[in-house]
Amino acid sequence: MKAIKETVTFRMEPEVRKSLEIIAEEERRSFSSQLNVAIEEWLRIKNEIHPHFVEDIKDALKSGRPQAVWKG
Repeated sequence: MKAIKETVTFRMEPEVRKSLEIIAEEERRSFSSQLNVAIEEWLRIKNEIHPHFVEDIKDALKSGRPQAVWKG
């Protein structure tokens, strides 16, 4: 069973978009697919550096006092 995907809209710098487009073309992916891969990789790295990164964000949101810097 395939996971349900969601549409997300956000702004990015033109240089970042161009870089992602070039990488996507080199890796024969769509821009959307490449963006997803980039975000997944960022989350993997964050998890390696700070295993509780996502949990800290969820805790901060629940507390009503979100912080810009994680606790690590």
